[in-house]
Order: sequence, then structure tokens, then C-alpha cells
Amino acid sequence: MDVITRVADWHRIDTRLVDRWYVGVDLGQSTDPTAICVMNHRVTPLDRWVRNEETRTARQVRVEHFDVRHLERLPLGMSYPQQIQRVVDLLARPPLNMLKPKLVIDETGVGRPVGDMFDAAGLAPHRITITAGLEATNHGMSQHVPKVLLISNLEARSHSGELRIAAAANDAAALKDELKDFKRKISEAGRTTYAARVGAHDDLVLSVAITLWMATQGPRVWIEELRI
Repeated sequence: MDVITRVADWHRIDTRLVDRWYVGVDLGQSTDPTAICVMNHRVTPLDRWVRNEETRTARQVRVEHFDVRHLERLPLGMSYPQQIQRVVDLLARPPLNMLKPKLVIDETGVGRPVGDMFDAAGLAPHRITITAGLEATNHGMSQHVPKVLLISNLEARSHSGELRIAAAANDAAALKDELKDFKRKISEAGRTTYAARVGAHDDLVLSVAITLWMATQGPRVWIEELRI
């Protein structure tokens, strides 16, 4: 394969411009705060193609980024109706009110009833339950996603430079601290797990992780819309 700037008799696979917004909410409990992430996923086509001699195809080169524009940790003790209202207010603010972002919530600890409250408020979020194991499974507009997949996806996009955290994001500094405290552990059986150190929080990390998962591995119908 090589990169070319002109395509002649080859089958050209064009990249589609993508500019989508996502809001992720990692719902907390009595001792864990709720965290909110706003992310902009952009794919920009370039005027270059990668040529495949065997298939006689040329795929357009692209630049892809996942930009975290807003991070927010809600105060402990805030009721779920108040938290839902905070999300409603956030979605009503420009520019989100014009962009119609996809909303995803982590209902792992709080259970389905709190997710139902989001539905009752007219928000219709996609729901994620964080599990052990190695395989994500779909349950309608809900997914059971192993924590190892969420964090591996976050690490991969971060190391590639595709995931970027705006310095001006409210809790960007707190997120960096959480990432330092977030440890990878390998059991004697060789299984990898991730957890914050004792006494530390991981709500901001998980809010970014579920939002990134929604942007990259969400329901099939959304992936079809994003396919390039």
C-alpha cells in the first residue's frame, strides 16, 4: 500500500465527513458522585488515498478526533431528579440545543428505575451496564459492556492522540488525577481488571469511557450512520 494524491481507474472508497456530539452520564450513588462528559466526534477527509494493489481500491485518508469539550462532577447528595434536570439544562444550552447529541448513561449501580426516570423526562438515553467478562452484548437500546473493553478503548484512543481533553473543560485536572489513580491489575489467571485505588473516584474516567464507547461501538444503527 502507498499514499497517493490522485486516483485513476481504481475503485475509490471515500471517507464521509462526521461531526457528531455525545453526552455521557456516569450515574453515582451515595458515596460516588455523578459525572457528565460532552464529546465531539469528528472525521475529516483528506485529499489523499491509500492504494491497495491487490483489490485495486483506493481508500481516502482521514483524520479522526474525539474531543472532550465539557466535564462535570455533580455534588454528592444531589437527588436523581435534580441530576436529570441538570442534564436537561445542559442539553438546552447552545450549542447542544441545536446539535441533538446522543445521550448515554451508565446505570450499573443505580439500576433500571433511574434510567426509567430519564425516559420519563423525555431524554430516551442509551443505557450501559458495566460488567466483568470480555464481550459486550446488546439488549435493545441497552448494552452490557465489560469494564476492560471500556478502558482499553479509552487507552487506545488516548495513546493514538485521537482522544483529546480540552484544557478548559471544568474538571479536566480532576480527570488527570483519576487517570493516575486508575490501575491495571492482572490476576493469577491472567485476567485484566481496572479499578481506582482505595478511596479514589473513577466517575470522570467512566463518563469519558462510556461516551467514547457510544461514539465508537454504539448500537448498530448508529454505527451504520457513522460508517465511512
